Amino acid sequence: MSAISGKGGKVMLGSVTIADIKEWSLSGFVMGTLETTAFGDTVKTFIPDDCGDPGTISFSGNYDPADADGQAALAVLCEAGTTSTDLYLYANTSTFWRVGSGGNIITTKAKAVTFSRCGLGTVDFTGQVSGAAMEQVGTGT
Repeated sequence: MSAISGKGGKVMLGSVTIADIKEWSLSGFVMGTLETTAFGDTVKTFIPDDCGDPGTISFSGNYDPADADGQAALAVLCEAGTTSTDLYLYANTSTFWRVGSGGNIITTKAKAVTFSRCGLGTVDFTGQVSGAAMEQVGTGT
């Protein structure tokens, strides 16, 4: 069995690595369903609605207010309602995920900063994938 460590992971916006990110996730593609259950049925039945939801992405890490081309740039995208096609989620140098052809990512949450009394400030980002599913590129370890 092959496994991939997250040690070499990163999130990139274009050619810029977003500073201090420690974790990212994909919600995955979800195919919608339509209920077809009728009177007299004793078990619900469904069919695919042929309109899948490409899901969301999220990532978080240490807050870096000096990261003008990464964390701050994502906040600008979010506030302007601008979509992106060049956000990449890396597991390692040879395996990453990107939005598929014809799709984009809408940054829906940025600057979600948390500070605790005894710890570093953290930041969270979320994006809605639109128009195409996320696709994996590469299969390295």
